[in-house]
Amino acid sequence: MQGKSTDSVGHTHCSPLLRESWFRSELYGLERNAEDFPLLGQGELADRLASHSGLQRYALPMVTQLAKSLTETQSVVVLTDDTGVVLQTVGNLSAMEKAQRFALSPGTLWSESGRGTNAIGTALAIDDSCEIDGEQHFLTSNQNLYCAAIPLQTPDGQIAGVLDISGPAHFSHAHTLAWVKSAARQIEYLWVKQSLHPQQWLMSLHPDPQKLDSVEELLLVFSDNTLIAANRLALRRLGIDPARLGHITFGQLFPLLKQTPCPLPAPVTHSAQTYYYRLRAPTQTLVSVPPKPAAEWPFSLKQDGEKMVRLLNAGVSLCIQGETGSGKEFVSQTLHQRSRWREGKFIAINCAAIPESLIESELFGYQPGAFTGANKNGYIGKIREADGGILFLDEIGDMPLALQTRLLRVLQDKVVAPLGSSRSWPVNFAVICATHRNLAQLVADGEFREDLLYRLQEFTLTIPPLREWPTLPAFIEQQWQELGGPARHITLSPPLLKTLAHFAWPGNVRQLRSLMKVLLALAEEGETLGVDALPAEYRQATPEVMENLKQHDTALIASTLARFNGNISKAAQALGVARSTLYRRAARVRDGN
Repeated sequence: MQGKSTDSVGHTHCSPLLRESWFRSELYGLERNAEDFPLLGQGELADRLASHSGLQRYALPMVTQLAKSLTETQSVVVLTDDTGVVLQTVGNLSAMEKAQRFALSPGTLWSESGRGTNAIGTALAIDDSCEIDGEQHFLTSNQNLYCAAIPLQTPDGQIAGVLDISGPAHFSHAHTLAWVKSAARQIEYLWVKQSLHPQQWLMSLHPDPQKLDSVEELLLVFSDNTLIAANRLALRRLGIDPARLGHITFGQLFPLLKQTPCPLPAPVTHSAQTYYYRLRAPTQTLVSVPPKPAAEWPFSLKQDGEKMVRLLNAGVSLCIQGETGSGKEFVSQTLHQRSRWREGKFIAINCAAIPESLIESELFGYQPGAFTGANKNGYIGKIREADGGILFLDEIGDMPLALQTRLLRVLQDKVVAPLGSSRSWPVNFAVICATHRNLAQLVADGEFREDLLYRLQEFTLTIPPLREWPTLPAFIEQQWQELGGPARHITLSPPLLKTLAHFAWPGNVRQLRSLMKVLLALAEEGETLGVDALPAEYRQATPEVMENLKQHDTALIASTLARFNGNISKAAQALGVARSTLYRRAARVRDGN
């Protein structure tokens, strides 16, 4: 889908795509001259990069190749996650203006709700490719850019992120959108091919038999006779709703065809269209596959893990409390993998990160045409996606009151009705919520429903802050191993390990992993790292001071704030914590508590 208009670059006389996107941008309450944009801290960005390793594994080779071919256009290739946060920017950034380099750097947010009409955010909003040129951008600060973007899709039909090319608006970009589409097609093709399991059937189709075994072919993956994966080309050409993956069978798709191996191209008809297909049988039988080992318990679950799984299996709703960065989602994912819900999906939604105007449609879904800007195919919503699995509600204390009522009804009745629909769907899932806030106090303040609190907080697990873990040195070494230190023969010296074990870690596990990734990135093969390898802000404290900080990190907060002249954002980034966390701790420093 193309957003460019030949008669105007304004929003009053342009394509429907642009009109609707500008309308949504105005609904978000964005100021067109705004220049203060969201930027993730180092710890949060490290978490995003780690959680999107699959996307990067399959996309980065193509991103790098594409960037090399764009040198003369002064353009860069941008890879974002499924919320529009930039993960990687590859290309000749030095050729771009300073403001453009900052705007496209990793950690910046390009969602439509954050930056108005732009190729990345709008592509996510419409789930299709688009290009936004110059003054077609909603924000004036972006109007010297040209951007072409397309969502990237995982083999199981989910949006994984966005591939984007951005460059100066005054350059010619006659073929840029086509390049983006072609690169995305190759990424999605390889993703399906390379993630194929030996127990699965692979079907490839194309109207032209000469196009089989090329990136133009349609790919379908079956587990037994159930369709579980496909590339975007197949879903679009065959008219398959991604929500039907895991539910539709081979026989339903091809009622006149037997599911038998077919190594040579043979004709098959689907929706009055003739295709040529090949069908590869599984190369490994199910009985020869060893069972998948259960996930290792995180250190914070060593004592209570089995008890929490029993509660989850019994349908008890769990509430996990802990400081920012303490690993609440990681603990929840481990419980999911160990529980009877492991065959279903783990669906996470951050109630604080989604605009209030969108969270209802995200949770409950919507029918096609339910509101202006809605996806033309509709959306089943996170609750239905979690059917048979676990719904993880992060920062539940930030859910708007109006939605709390709807959520309570779904939890009680186990049915959900999408926006704009008179029909309800039965659902069955377990619920885990997480918060760093005092929910009981929110109830007392009238900001949280008491009946919903009792429904969600049937059992509470409190994760202690990292500084209070009794096995911290062992945990640090485990994290170092998981991040690949031993594989590169890079070791932590005993003095460095002791220093790390005595640090206060105000940002908890997130801050620790962020620091270790920095150490690993800067280290040479075979190196043994000492205390001098730490960044300056970590080296300032001696082990004796760190021992005191383990109990109380006031001095660290105060010194970091002083070093950045009271700038909360910069101090939070240096400490690896969220600004909200630092505000609370800074208040304690100010009050002398």
